[in-house]
Amino acid sequence: MIESIIGGIISILNPASLGAIAFGLCVGLLFGAIPGISGIMAISILLPLTFYVSPLVGIPMLLGIYKAGIYGGSITGILLNIPGAPPAICTSMAGHPLTKRGQAGKALNAALAGSVTGGMFGNLLLMLVAVPISTMALKIGPVEQFCLILLSLTVVGSISGNSILKGMICAGFGILLSMIGVSGVSGAIRFTFGSDYLLSGIQLIPMVIGVLCLPEIIHQVGACVRNYVQQQFTLKGENGTLSFKEYKQNFLLILRSGLIGSIIGAMPGLGASPAAFMAYSEAQRKSKNPDEFKKGSIQGCMAPEAANNAVTSSAMIPMLTLGIPGDDVTAVLMGAFLIQGLTPGPNIFIEHTSIVYGIFAALFFCDILLFFVAKFGFRLWIKIVDLPKSLIFSCVTIFAFLGTYSINQSLFDIFCLICFGIIGYLMRLFHFSAGALIIGFILGPILEKAYDQSMSLSGGDYTIFVKSPFAVFLLILCVVSVFSIFRMRTRKAKKLYDDNIQLGQ
Repeated sequence: MIESIIGGIISILNPASLGAIAFGLCVGLLFGAIPGISGIMAISILLPLTFYVSPLVGIPMLLGIYKAGIYGGSITGILLNIPGAPPAICTSMAGHPLTKRGQAGKALNAALAGSVTGGMFGNLLLMLVAVPISTMALKIGPVEQFCLILLSLTVVGSISGNSILKGMICAGFGILLSMIGVSGVSGAIRFTFGSDYLLSGIQLIPMVIGVLCLPEIIHQVGACVRNYVQQQFTLKGENGTLSFKEYKQNFLLILRSGLIGSIIGAMPGLGASPAAFMAYSEAQRKSKNPDEFKKGSIQGCMAPEAANNAVTSSAMIPMLTLGIPGDDVTAVLMGAFLIQGLTPGPNIFIEHTSIVYGIFAALFFCDILLFFVAKFGFRLWIKIVDLPKSLIFSCVTIFAFLGTYSINQSLFDIFCLICFGIIGYLMRLFHFSAGALIIGFILGPILEKAYDQSMSLSGGDYTIFVKSPFAVFLLILCVVSVFSIFRMRTRKAKKLYDDNIQLGQ
């Protein structure tokens, strides 16, 4: 194995492969940071280029786009509170308050540190235990998936603001919206009200951009803000950098989040968003100061970024070893493998050993170069954000509408974008949680599918959820998570009560 690893490193150490990785990282950062235009779009656009280059040039380029696209969504999320992609929602919630406090540089560096370290952890796991983990992932059935998503939904209690009831309403509404259209399991048509446009359901991108992006633009325009962050952005001093001490203090948090992302990424069909939500919730639950996550926290930036970047590697475990794509991006990457005459599956490690380990090495170089490319690009992003707000938000609005329309070339998606923009603005006014709505919308279909499949397997017998030891373990974690959130909120309420009593005296 050592010889294969060394051979893989040597095969990737050439100008063509390293240049392709650097190019992919730049493209991924750009596409990931623009709301509505995700990394998978960039991969789809550049996929034909892999026809004309060797596997160790074309595939590393696409991997660079994949990794940078996941991280890129956090840049605009931290600076403008406009996540470039759904996995960056949690990073935005913890990072943008730091920007308001003049610590944008620290937030960007914390997210980058989490991304690179989590990605490295995922790469190492992929290289060392690909076959055992893929075997375990194959044994994860719909019952375990249902319990896992149920655990992910407990994050709603952490991000629902002062009212858990409002958070539950938003999450429930999100799940309800996700059920519109034709059921993927039963084929039943639901909540379409006779409209053909709703048969395929509501698309994720119009909903996310509408709820998160447009309300922020409306708020900034309504407040008539003029470069209020221009004087706050700095990459020097304590507020502009992440000290090694801070990184060291949170290293175990990053590893734990990377492990969460690696496990979820290895389970086909889940993807980066559930990993980010779960890592964020777990980080907040274990934090000594959970209230800081709403006011700005480097832990809240590190945890979701470490998890969603670990997913980029572990999602390739089922693809490489079983030929089952871990998410939508690895499904496109699988097409790139097939273009190169490489058929993912158990035999790929025997028939194309040097190429597989070259790809493993490329993943490590992607993370190493991502650190330097992104670090060098901070000044560029801050200069862009320092432009007049009228120009920035005009461009963001245009990209939001273009990104929405480009999905299906449908004006109905534009209509959805506008509707969700209005809904999102009203939610912001009345302090409802947009994050809870999005979590419900993203996790709802996975939860429903797992539930329907579980009921089909058991013939309607609910005891199936306590017959699997792993499912029982996850259900216990759900109870522990809910209890921890309840305890945290009880302590907070008691503290506020005591403070009010002291003020009254």
